[in-house]
Order: sequence, then structure tokens, then C-alpha cells
Amino acid sequence: MAAIVALACGWPAAPAQADPLPQWTPFGTTIYTFGDAKFCTGTIAVALEAAHGRPGHVLAHIAPLGYQRGPCGNHVVLGWVGSAGARSDLVYVWAGVTPGTAVTEDLWVGTGFAKLMADTWPPQGTFTEWYMVVP
Repeated sequence: MAAIVALACGWPAAPAQADPLPQWTPFGTTIYTFGDAKFCTGTIAVALEAAHGRPGHVLAHIAPLGYQRGPCGNHVVLGWVGSAGARSDLVYVWAGVTPGTAVTEDLWVGTGFAKLMADTWPPQGTFTEWYMVVP
């Protein structure tokens, strides 16, 4: 009843909430790497969240934070193991000296305990990894 009154009065609805994704990242969430051209150095941020209302799915947001002597880019490989098995995905990100556009990938990980790793391909810098409980 309260929702009907709120809509009738023009009150905004509450924003959608993401499902919790308990996670532990022992090496942080940033990849430090060399770009794919001109020996550019740069950083790439990776953030994970549970896909709302979709059990077993994790959204990976890969955002290049910029490259020195850009523009440059990198292939980022995401590899994971969970109740859905072992899988991987390859994403390309591109940026100039300033941050670039984030790329979002929907990963079918499965519910329960899971591990995910992210690195550039071919490997040419640091990597990150997550241990998580996927709803």
C-alpha cells in the first residue's frame, strides 16, 4: 500500500541495492602493467560485485586508470573457479593518459565459495586475486 501511495504522490522509489559479495583480496584490486604499444606503463582497476537477482553471477568492472605516454591498452584475462567449474574470459581495455571507459563483464561463477584472478595477457605486470562467497 505504501508503494502505491509513493508512486501516486510522485515520490522517488528507493534505489536498487546490490547483493552482498563477501570477498577478500590479498593483493589489492589494481594491476600495474606495461601497455600493448610504445612501452606505456599504466594501471587497471578491477572491481567485483554480485549481479542483483541473479544467483551465481558476478559482475567484473575493469577500468583502465590511464597510461604514461599513452594511448595504450591491454588484454585483461579473468580466470575463475567456482561451483560452475573453471572458466576464463578475455577483455580489452584502452585509455590515454587519463582514465578510460570501464568494461563490465558478467561472469557465471556459480554459488558458494569461488576464486577469481585477473592479469594482463600476455602477463607483463602484477596480478590480483579474490576469494569470495557468491550468493
